[in-house]
Amino acid sequence: MREDVVRLARGRPCHWVPVHDIAQRLGLDDEASAAAVRHAIEQGWFVADGDPPHSVRLSVVPMAT
Repeated sequence: MREDVVRLARGRPCHWVPVHDIAQRLGLDDEASAAAVRHAIEQGWFVADGDPPHSVRLSVVPMAT
């Protein structure tokens, strides 16, 4: 799911992507989609909109110096 969001957002952290669209494209059911989104949020990869999330965007990760 993370790679699909990166691809769709073209690496732009400000670009929101609908969770339903990603799940449908990847062939995920609601339970698997929800689990994948939760995992991505816990890992700090996504920022979510809504509860349960209906859209996600890439989180802004500071670059190492």
